[in-house]
Amino acid sequence: MAPSVASVLQYTALAVLAYVLAGAPFLAVFTGSTAKLGGRSERKKEVHSFDRGEGLVVPERNLSCKKHTYNTHVFSRDPLVVYIEGFLSDEEASHVVEMSEKKFEPSTVWTGGREHLDPTVRKSEKAQLDRDEIVKCIEERARTFQGWRPFVFIEKLWSQRYTKSGHYRHHYDWSSSTGTSGRISSFMVYLEANCIGGGTNFPRLARREGAWCRFVECGEEGEEEEGKYEGVTFKPIKGNAVYWENLRSDGSGYEESWHAGLPVKSGTKIGLNIWSWYQEGYVPAELEKQNTAEM
Repeated sequence: MAPSVASVLQYTALAVLAYVLAGAPFLAVFTGSTAKLGGRSERKKEVHSFDRGEGLVVPERNLSCKKHTYNTHVFSRDPLVVYIEGFLSDEEASHVVEMSEKKFEPSTVWTGGREHLDPTVRKSEKAQLDRDEIVKCIEERARTFQGWRPFVFIEKLWSQRYTKSGHYRHHYDWSSSTGTSGRISSFMVYLEANCIGGGTNFPRLARREGAWCRFVECGEEGEEEEGKYEGVTFKPIKGNAVYWENLRSDGSGYEESWHAGLPVKSGTKIGLNIWSWYQEGYVPAELEKQNTAEM
């Protein structure tokens, strides 16, 4: 016996209600919305247009670099923060400073999608590096340090020069991330550190002393120069670097990565920003050609 029209409508209404209560899973395929793991806030899973590809470095398969060694010291495991002693050689640091000198221009900030100058937030000069062999090898060193992670690319490098009162107020590097893309990690590399002040401060990381006082502000010296700042302040030391993770595996940002370049009291500090960008599923055309040629 065929069911009545009223029965069909009743069962259909009940099925729709059950689907909605279950969270409308298939609707997410079309709307792109996903929930964070572990009850974290929702974030739309956006499909990136890959416009940022022009600012990313495509790895070179046949790049030949001199062997370089450095020492690593794990400061924090969650988030991962690693202090790298001797990340750059003196020659590499001096080379990057020299190539930057004629290219420095006032640093800008982005607010509401608009780029502008605001020395109350960021007072420094920046220079995008030409990609000669030394710079390419620095890029590759940063990529190798992270274990050749899939869909992670080094952004083209920028140096930053801070003179007296130069600073960058506390900020996140991951603020523009989405569910499928974002600045997954950062390096702050010190190219020149002929200065007083100018440390890199993480107010939400626990302060550590003892052997760490070689690399971070401690005791009376720290109280005199950087004591009004909470957390930990890494000293600028030529050739050394601080590496930290910005994003968790679920795509949410670490609140502990809130950081600042503290004001330079005197002298000059020049740093090198190395940012790594994660783009889910992105394979640049150059890599596709290389992979095809090797098959």
